[in-house]
Amino acid sequence: MNIAILGAGAMGSLYASYLAPNHSVTLLDSYAPLVEHINTKGLIKVSHDHTEIPFQVKAVLSGTSLDYQDLVIVFVKGIHTYEAIKNNQSLLGPDTIVMTLQNGAGNNRDIAQFVKRERIIVGTSSHNSVSLEPGKFYHSGCGPTNIGPDLPCEESLRDVKIAAQALEESGLTVNIMENIQYVLWQKLVINCGINALSTLMQCRIGEIYTNPYLWDLCKRIVYECVLIAEADGTYLDRKEALLAVSKVCINDANGYASMYQDRQNQRMTEIDRINGVVADLGSQYKIAAPCNLMLVTQIHGMEQMYSKQ
Repeated sequence: MNIAILGAGAMGSLYASYLAPNHSVTLLDSYAPLVEHINTKGLIKVSHDHTEIPFQVKAVLSGTSLDYQDLVIVFVKGIHTYEAIKNNQSLLGPDTIVMTLQNGAGNNRDIAQFVKRERIIVGTSSHNSVSLEPGKFYHSGCGPTNIGPDLPCEESLRDVKIAAQALEESGLTVNIMENIQYVLWQKLVINCGINALSTLMQCRIGEIYTNPYLWDLCKRIVYECVLIAEADGTYLDRKEALLAVSKVCINDANGYASMYQDRQNQRMTEIDRINGVVADLGSQYKIAAPCNLMLVTQIHGMEQMYSKQ
């Protein structure tokens, strides 16, 4: 297949490492020095046992005119989804499948402004990948890729199977989910519980679970999410939701959240697509979400301090 990956960060590069040996893969990114580095020096994946695995993949600047792609995988930050799709419409033919595996909520709505919903696949990745330096990333955690149709119908279910086959034949474990909204809420709750806390405390993911004060706060965040998810039409069991967060903390104990990396590089975060979504829905359904709202305020305050550091 001809596959384009929007976003050559840690996650986009990780999926490229799996897909490139079996498919024609192109990474697209808006940061010219990174694109040049990938084309001249390649990429290096550092595995869980710290083995360095170099590989080659083609990279071009976002907005470069390319032929229609069979599959476009979106890994840019949620705040950049609209612009990424808008600037790369040359990739989108009548049969192109677009799949978002991004963090946060609302990315499918941005994509749907340019792509028929029948052609959109939404999903989550249980992999964790951290950028170490330009062109080098640490694959700190593994898990399945869960995908499903944004708009269930015969056409979209066929596309989901096509995308799943492409991923599976490249060594990725894929689960096709009938109730993908349940899975998306599960992933959102995990991100709400981990991302901002890891960023504000500047700690590894595992320390959220081992520090009793942080874990208590994490519980409060998760319980707010569960209440609001139910009001939004998705039931999550409180114990199961918290267990899912604890498993990520244990399995990816030495990893850092993507938002933490944003802080280290003084980049704007995806907080509005994560805890911000929960806080906004809480306001809509008249359910208080003080912990999630507090994290949104603190992260935005942190972002405002970048220029003073």
